Amino acid sequence: MADIRVRCLELGELPTNTYVVWNEDTKECVLIDPSDGFDEIVQCMEEEKLTPKAIWITHGHDDHIGAVNELKRTYGLLAYIMKDEEEAVISPIYNLSGRMGHPRVAEPDMTFLDRQTIAVLGTSMTALLTPGHTVGGGCFWFPEEKIIFTGDTLFLESIGRSDFPGGDTLTLLRSIKETLMELPDDTVVFPGHGPATTIGHERKYNPFL
Repeated sequence: MADIRVRCLELGELPTNTYVVWNEDTKECVLIDPSDGFDEIVQCMEEEKLTPKAIWITHGHDDHIGAVNELKRTYGLLAYIMKDEEEAVISPIYNLSGRMGHPRVAEPDMTFLDRQTIAVLGTSMTALLTPGHTVGGGCFWFPEEKIIFTGDTLFLESIGRSDFPGGDTLTLLRSIKETLMELPDDTVVFPGHGPATTIGHERKYNPFL
């Protein structure tokens, strides 16, 4: 099993969890949902002596994409998002940046398909389509390490909002129950906001489930 490390940076106004995920042996990393805070992300990578390899975006909302463009330009990185979310992220209406008063977009370079598994960081990651918070939001699951990055789909004893464009409550609950709740209880959940939890804890204590 690869020696995978995770560091969470709370960035932006809300704040939003930006994750730096790396292999301690190779020092290669991926950046998940880089929010506003380019300097803090760079500082983290410099402290850990990391080399970024890619940007992964769980969904296209403005608070999850703030540093994407600058990181792409600086490091020559490709940004990945779920195929179903590709069009939403490039619309200031759907990504909510227009509502926040600073219309902007982050154009993805590559897309993941539901259940697509890739080799990365000396291990594997499976992309899971979990719509409901947005039309094509996704989660990034590392089955060997039993960790998953859920964006705004699942939180500690809560779930994401479904009242934004493209959101739907029943779809969100179906995504959680039929996809995330199928994972092992000891899977550690790293959400887009707030503290980490586990699938088992949410199965038992999440009032929405």
